[in-house]
Amino acid sequence: MKRLLLVSLFLFSTSLLAQPIDFETVGNTWTWNIFSQGTGGSFDIVANPDPSGLNTSDSCAMLVIGADGDPWAGVWCSDFPDMTIDGSNCYVKALVYKNVTSRFNLKLEPPNVDHFDSNTVVNEWQEMVFEYCADNGVTSATLTLIPDQEDGSRTHSSINYIDNIRFEDVLPVELTSFTANWLNGDAQLNWSTATEINNQGFEIQRSVDGNSFATIGFVKGNGTTSEKRSYTYTDNTVNGSGSFSYRLKQIDFGGNFEYSEVINLGSYAPDNFILEQNFPNPFNPTTSLSFSLPVKSNVEFAVYNLLGQKVVDIYNGTLESGKYSFNFDAASLSSGVYVYTVNAHGVDGQTSVLSKKMTLMK
Repeated sequence: MKRLLLVSLFLFSTSLLAQPIDFETVGNTWTWNIFSQGTGGSFDIVANPDPSGLNTSDSCAMLVIGADGDPWAGVWCSDFPDMTIDGSNCYVKALVYKNVTSRFNLKLEPPNVDHFDSNTVVNEWQEMVFEYCADNGVTSATLTLIPDQEDGSRTHSSINYIDNIRFEDVLPVELTSFTANWLNGDAQLNWSTATEINNQGFEIQRSVDGNSFATIGFVKGNGTTSEKRSYTYTDNTVNGSGSFSYRLKQIDFGGNFEYSEVINLGSYAPDNFILEQNFPNPFNPTTSLSFSLPVKSNVEFAVYNLLGQKVVDIYNGTLESGKYSFNFDAASLSSGVYVYTVNAHGVDGQTSVLSKKMTLMK
């Protein structure tokens, strides 16, 4: 009988962490030990100050800290069941509601290392995220909450509400949107995240056949944040008339990665013949030259000096409709102003001759 009782207690303890600490069914009868709270400081389980929106639960924890409390005033739980940190629980989330903006320190002991996140609003529920992936294999026996940790001396009192502490295996980045559209012959990509954990950034990958992808750029992430973030990337290296598809490869600082959905943007079909200004301009010694064709055309693309003499043939042949970019290397030319000209004869009878000036400065 004694052995059965011990087994039952063990199962009960481990199952607690499969549920959030919501201070209604889990955590409300635990022993929470307040420390360094200052005059008037207290800890209690109270009614939710705003049971709408992000947190609809009835109850939550409330920690009051006096103005003369220590910067690290907080509370620790002596009933916290032993938990071995692994991939299934190394991301800790908590809802907080505070009347000040400051750092929130959620500490598992061991490893007894400060983990911070900061609220950005007051008198409103906000989710905070704490990452413990580097501590896999460590068994934690204590949970400490320091909801209003100051860098220096405390100069104010605070009221801090805490609820719904979860130990989860979550994706490093919660991607909420990913869109793409054509903008003047370039592919404009936009995406947003709701939260980010350990996010190094995003590789931008492009495909012209819908199967094989190549990396064309990188956008730096925001590390760990619970705020909404928006990103944009312009692919101005689109070349030809293929069907262009894009995806994001999100990479964390540990090298783990996730792919987004694939967006098929299709082919770029300009309405008119377009010759763009070279970039950069002035240049030394290379620059990019681009033009767009509305229909399949025979194309002569060349560079001339100001006397009208051709100095370089860039392209001579037939091209499908689409946008085309060429890298022009003027290492063999002297400094000065040059004219680049596209002479296009479309299969539908349209003809266009367009020219622009560019400056080589050595």
